[in-house]
Amino acid sequence: MASKPHVVVIGAGVIGLTTAVFLAEAGYVVTVVAAHVPGDSSIEYTSPWAGAHWRTHATVDEPEQCDWDVQTFQYWLELVGKEEKDSKVPKSGLRLEESIHYWDGPVTEDLWWAPHVLNFRQLNTFAEPIASINATRPAHAPEIKWGATSQAFSINVPQYFLYLQERARASGAVIFQSKLPTDGGLEKVLSAAEGIAHALKRGKVECFVNATGLGAREVCGDEGMYPIRGQTVLVKGEAKATRTRYHGGKIGEGSTSYVIVRPGSGTTILGGTKEKGEWSAVPDEATTKRILERCGWMAPELLTGKDGGFEVVSVQAGLRPGRVGGPRTEREVVKGRQVVHSYGHAGGGYQNSIGAARKTIGLVGESVGKGARARL
Repeated sequence: MASKPHVVVIGAGVIGLTTAVFLAEAGYVVTVVAAHVPGDSSIEYTSPWAGAHWRTHATVDEPEQCDWDVQTFQYWLELVGKEEKDSKVPKSGLRLEESIHYWDGPVTEDLWWAPHVLNFRQLNTFAEPIASINATRPAHAPEIKWGATSQAFSINVPQYFLYLQERARASGAVIFQSKLPTDGGLEKVLSAAEGIAHALKRGKVECFVNATGLGAREVCGDEGMYPIRGQTVLVKGEAKATRTRYHGGKIGEGSTSYVIVRPGSGTTILGGTKEKGEWSAVPDEATTKRILERCGWMAPELLTGKDGGFEVVSVQAGLRPGRVGGPRTEREVVKGRQVVHSYGHAGGGYQNSIGAARKTIGLVGESVGKGARARL
């Protein structure tokens, strides 16, 4: 590129950081301005609270998100392959794990994703591991009616965040932590971010990427944004497999329990909740008790505490950035400034991240008239 366009990414969640990585590697000058960066633990900083693993939240009537999720799975598969071949390659914190799914009732969702994971197969309810779970469940607990297993990715979130941050920096991106004003709408946010970039001597800003997540409700006046509160419990030990149990209702709507390995960390995340419209940062004791009980049926190998229960490390809550109508990924001109929006990915940020970042880069290229493409 004869002249490298300068792009400011606002927000350093998984969507913002992934986009920053791909932009920087495509030859753009990239400055990330964010109130929270890897290592922070504010409830306003959604991504670090995630489980996280690859389990699509997209349905067949959301083809773009389905495609984003498949792109992410395939990209991660290539990434992990490179890590296995070269010990010098920085480790992302991604690992293929056995991923087991249990349903307490009939499967009402379309399992469109089954061909895109590895080694998907149905589990016999009369065989292990379902037989033991059903046989030892408490009297008030329902039976598992259907099960399936495959290989999919689990993510050591703190490691993955640092990996994205350092990968962006290795390609020249600058990550600057600063809380931007929200009392004057998006125009004021852009002006403040532009001022920071100027102070850092990064050059003229030709495009902004708005990856503010839930903050877009206030920044953009987007009333379609709403929180989806999730409460989780971090426990000692790495489960033998990642497991998800659906207690009724369609995906994204019914009650769900999960056991998600954090590869290489010696810990596992237990969850969880999906409380739409709930803003509270304070973990609920009754919810914690329910999570521990339900997950104890699924991961008995983690019951290593002196009392026969889990060894709890921490209990936390995070706010997923839900949006009516799904994610917003589009161009806009705000008082002469080129902006590409990428926010509102709800609980699918990690799964969406690669596909969404690629679309965002295409839109940035259109905005600056360069048609630049990332080396993906």
